[in-house]
Amino acid sequence: MDKLKTKVERYWNWRSSSYALDIEKSPETEKAWDTTIKILAKPGQTQEALDIGTGPGQLAFYLAGAGFNVTGMDISPNMISSARKKAKEMDFVINFRTGDAEKLDFADNSFDVVVSRNLIWTLPNPDLALKEWYRVLKPGGRIIVSDGFWCNQTWRRFYQIPMNMLKGMLQINSRISLRFFLHYASMIKHLPLYEGVKENEVQKLMQCAGFSEVFSWDIGQYFPKNPYAFAMSVRPSFFIVYADK
Repeated sequence: MDKLKTKVERYWNWRSSSYALDIEKSPETEKAWDTTIKILAKPGQTQEALDIGTGPGQLAFYLAGAGFNVTGMDISPNMISSARKKAKEMDFVINFRTGDAEKLDFADNSFDVVVSRNLIWTLPNPDLALKEWYRVLKPGGRIIVSDGFWCNQTWRRFYQIPMNMLKGMLQINSRISLRFFLHYASMIKHLPLYEGVKENEVQKLMQCAGFSEVFSWDIGQYFPKNPYAFAMSVRPSFFIVYADK
């Protein structure tokens, strides 16, 4: 693993201790994501699913609840440890493992469903990642990708962090924002989508990877509340897109 990805791993190892599952945010958020994944993933018998950038395992849990044989992968060993612990508590059997989203250690045509949430923005080579995700997907399989334009802090917006910390009396979200920026500051120029990614950008990446037609999920219908507004100073736009191989 190169130095850049080692730095990324280090931050998310630290972040793993405070990274919440959807139910800890709100029951409405959990219901919205659970419904979305179960509809889009088209569950069937003995299907294989891969959650890339699984974090504490949230999408993997939705897929397991829908009956999939699930593999959850993340660059952070601490995130994987957290996911394994939560899976045991929830009585799910899931294959959690560390790995690189841009260099998957799986054979061609291995999975019926590939999912990823809030990962593309932090990848040095998102185009290579999407090609890998296409490669491991079975013909006729489905990919589901969610991300957003997060307005991640840059030097020109750095002044917002101390202002937000003062307003929030050093609350945990403000401290995370400061740690996040200080950790990522040296990597910004190497991450082309660091500030966030827009839906049309991901659609183009997916088409370049080989997906002929990419569809948008109706966020307004299934998400009455923005699931990210509670933790951010802005109301970021997010999206879910999907396609079949």
